[in-house]
Amino acid sequence: MIRFSEWVSALTPANYAEVSLVLFLAVFAAVAVRHGGKRRAAEHDACARLPFEDGELS
Repeated sequence: MIRFSEWVSALTPANYAEVSLVLFLAVFAAVAVRHGGKRRAAEHDACARLPFEDGELS
């Protein structure tokens, strides 16, 4: 069984770039799935109107 430290020391800079790209795409897809769609449309609409409100507390 290969140890994690041996695996990391065997990586090249190109491997680091590939790993970081895969991690970025995974996080991007997770955020897109979480915030996309019609489920959160009302919440996004309320957040979009925040800069235009008077700032008075109800």
